[in-house]
Amino acid sequence: MSVLDRPGRAPRPPSRAHRLVTLVPRTEWAYRPRLAATAFVIVTQVFLYVLLWRALYRESGGEVVGLDVDQAITYSVLATLMGTGRVIMEGASQETAQSKIRDGSVVFWFVRPLSARRYCAWRGLGESLYATAWLLVGLAVGVTCGLVALPPSPAAASVTVLAYGLGQVVFYQIGLLVDLTSFWTITSFGVNRLVAFAQLLLSGGLIPLWFFPEGFRAVAGHLPFAATINVPVSLYTGRITVADCWPYLAEGALWCGVLAVLSRVMWRRAARRLLVLGG
Repeated sequence: MSVLDRPGRAPRPPSRAHRLVTLVPRTEWAYRPRLAATAFVIVTQVFLYVLLWRALYRESGGEVVGLDVDQAITYSVLATLMGTGRVIMEGASQETAQSKIRDGSVVFWFVRPLSARRYCAWRGLGESLYATAWLLVGLAVGVTCGLVALPPSPAAASVTVLAYGLGQVVFYQIGLLVDLTSFWTITSFGVNRLVAFAQLLLSGGLIPLWFFPEGFRAVAGHLPFAATINVPVSLYTGRITVADCWPYLAEGALWCGVLAVLSRVMWRRAARRLLVLGG
């Protein structure tokens, strides 16, 4: 008996959840000045980093903490593309818990056929893919202009891709946890600013962690932020060798699991604390 022949049961329409992946790119394309603003910020930051590293290495010469001038510039360019671009574009679709609580539309997250958790996961995947597109374009331009060196080996490139994927999961989970605090605090502006600063500093997005004192580096290197930028970029530049990469990758995977469990717990509690201010 086919589904159509079963009494009292209508066929389930095909899921279109995958369309949420295009939410952020379509939003950005609808507001094209954002594209120009993002490109301007990234180019300006890269330009300043190039001037800074060339000036510093001109005075010191040779290598510093195992990085030469080309590696330092490559690190900063990739860190800017991974970090600054992602932070600028994060929440560009305005589909955040904070904005939805303020206008009252958060209730629709919990009455749709698609669960709120899966809805945000699909949207987060779209943000990651969109940020990756910016990274690939910037990487191609950087290599062409001679600012970004190629990875030392195909194996290094492969583990960099793996580390980058883990870092994107950590990026999403951290952003999700911050966003979910809105169910308790109504607004997450303060938490956002604090986490954005921690992300920029502790991930190596501002200055490579290798330049910090040993004690600070030992602590920051084991926090989830390091998995988002420091590990993949260090693998790309050869500062972390392929032979030494597995503990870093294992730690990144561990953080993915821990943050996923925390976000799942927060989702369950958030659903019981649903508060609507608008509507």
